[in-house]
Amino acid sequence: MEIDENVQIFISEGEELLQDMEDSLLELEESDDPEVLNTIFRAAHTIKGSAGLFGLDHIIHFTHVVENVLDDMRNCMIPTSSELITVLMRSRDHIVSLLEGIVDDDEGNKEEEAELIQLLKAFQGTVADELVAAADSNEVESSAEPLAEDGEVSAEGEHSLTDHYHISLRLGEDTFRQGFDPASMFRQLSDLGEIKETVFIPQTLPSLDDLDPESCYLGWEIAIHSDFRKEKISEIFQYLDGCHLSILAPQSHFSEYKHLIEQLPEEEMALGQILLQTGSLTQGELQRVLNQQKENIESGELESENRTGDLLVENQVVQKEVVEEALNKQTKVREQKQKALSFVKVDSEKLDKLINLVGELVINGAKLNMITENIADEELNETMEGMTMSLEDLREIALGLRMVPIGTTFNRFHRVIRDTSKDLNKEINLEIYGADTELDKTVIEKIGDPLMHLIRNSMDHGIEMPDDRQLAGKSREGTITLQAQHEAGYITIQIKDDGKGLNPEMLLEKAIEKGIVKDNQKLSKQECLNLIFAAGFSTATEISNISGRGVGMDVVRRNIESLRGSVYIDSELGVGTTITIQLPLTLAIIDGFNVSIDSEFYIFPLDMVHECLTLTPSQIEEASVHNYITLREEVLPIVHLKEYFDVEQSEQYNETYMVHKGRERHNIVVVEFANKKVGLIVDELLGEVQAVIKPLGRVFKGLSGFAGFTILGSGMVALVLDIPSLIKEVVGNEHKHFDSLKQKSVASRGNRVVH
Repeated sequence: MEIDENVQIFISEGEELLQDMEDSLLELEESDDPEVLNTIFRAAHTIKGSAGLFGLDHIIHFTHVVENVLDDMRNCMIPTSSELITVLMRSRDHIVSLLEGIVDDDEGNKEEEAELIQLLKAFQGTVADELVAAADSNEVESSAEPLAEDGEVSAEGEHSLTDHYHISLRLGEDTFRQGFDPASMFRQLSDLGEIKETVFIPQTLPSLDDLDPESCYLGWEIAIHSDFRKEKISEIFQYLDGCHLSILAPQSHFSEYKHLIEQLPEEEMALGQILLQTGSLTQGELQRVLNQQKENIESGELESENRTGDLLVENQVVQKEVVEEALNKQTKVREQKQKALSFVKVDSEKLDKLINLVGELVINGAKLNMITENIADEELNETMEGMTMSLEDLREIALGLRMVPIGTTFNRFHRVIRDTSKDLNKEINLEIYGADTELDKTVIEKIGDPLMHLIRNSMDHGIEMPDDRQLAGKSREGTITLQAQHEAGYITIQIKDDGKGLNPEMLLEKAIEKGIVKDNQKLSKQECLNLIFAAGFSTATEISNISGRGVGMDVVRRNIESLRGSVYIDSELGVGTTITIQLPLTLAIIDGFNVSIDSEFYIFPLDMVHECLTLTPSQIEEASVHNYITLREEVLPIVHLKEYFDVEQSEQYNETYMVHKGRERHNIVVVEFANKKVGLIVDELLGEVQAVIKPLGRVFKGLSGFAGFTILGSGMVALVLDIPSLIKEVVGNEHKHFDSLKQKSVASRGNRVVH
């Protein structure tokens, strides 16, 4: 079908409702909060109603079945169970597929739908059979309560929610003069239902001397069972003047009123209007209460007009529960209206175009700034400075539009944990920290699959079976923790489990067996752990639908690195495993620090620049011998970027780095990431810039050390350094160098012993 803007909005809002539905179903499994069940019901009902606007009958048909089951659950006719929630989860997934199929005119898997409908109706049928059996064995007791002896509602309010209409009637003194016959009133009531009980109220009768034969002093409390609406019953008394009348609907109608209130349009209405539209209040009852309210305000007995609900309850016109539900409806409508005023939905493609345009503005602004610096015009320089500041603010706002909380991605794994743990017969709990940490939308979209791989591996390989955990002195329930936090321009995501951990020796044996590592190759513990990211590596003894094919972890590493991120693993046997992912906050525009090496330009992410130094003569000598310097009593590894990038050595290079030729300034940029520091030797420090990061071409695919490139104000191209991978490689080389020196030292001592 042709997809117009309204259908797109319906699909988008439907997906949001279904995500809320999934979250609420998971919450319902842990608690019996009625409001959670109401949220689930509203999601299904809203989708069904919206589908009707577009003639999507197949969606209406299925969601109607789901809605009926949810309504029975709300009315306590179907108990909540894990099996029922599983079926509702599958039903939710099927509705998702129906929404996704709108674009292609695909009405979904009919076999799956038929099976789900059968399962849903089976839950309704089981409960119906139980009720019939209970009735046959006299296990179902009548919930009707007798009226209090004085005919009034008891202090505890038992009669506010009975199975019958409760009519409280006090006739006026002039009722007989108006030609009213009480007997006809009872006949009409009998026509509308079955009168269960009547109690005559004698307290208004005067003494015999004061009795007026033409005056009326009668009153009754009446319980009647009727299927008619309240408005129909009130019509019997519509011509009575001067009497006091209140009609309370039966308990069975409360759920109906509640349902009708929930289905009212999402627009602001007065309390009385809500109750009128749902039939829980008649126009005459409302008018009497409003008149009383006005009198109370004029007499000073009531200071505020916000007492309509209290007066309705005090006069026994409407049950307190119904009034509270109507007030809740008012509150929700106001909150949704306020939220609608605060947020505007924007197509993500428009956001991407905006970011690209802002990027072009940044590049052109840098060019204009360089031109302005060469013109001695004070007014022009002031204008340029103001424009630059405004452009920086625009950049921050534009980038902020694409920042979304990572909790949206994290929360979807509650369902994964629930379903997979049942398949594995394991008890697993998911804990989430830092869900409000914001990350670029583009990164969020691409990190979901890698996180899914890691969590499923933790469940399958990490967390032990409950009995095994108990034997190991652990709780039967395993825990997987998802945690996110900001760190120096990057976001750090950790996936932890308290499972059995990884055995480095076993990993090495598997790698040798698969030919990934040679027999005589010696690896450190960290290198053994990193083997799980090797292509085709797997420790699973058999292939399952969860893991074991040896492709997941390799894909994880490649996907993360494609986002200019990095992944690390740490594990302790018997304790658990922690996998750390570090990703840039945004893939678009960053604050950078510009340096030059020979005639080339490079950009460091400014958030990772710790400080800039000029080496002292002693530090120059130390750096030339050991590739490190002592900085404030700490050892700082040094990298000669010229040598690291293997740039052709020009005469300028010789003058810059060859110590014996001398140099007045040796510039070092100290960068820091993940609590590790490295000093990078460069030629010149050119200052801060705004860098619009553009991806490297396919020719440079797989080239490590670079996150992309940017265009400077001069029009020159500058490479953006990937500091995390650079630090990782430098620190790794330092460890290898240290291990090599250690082995040589041991061998040397051995030789001395032999001699």
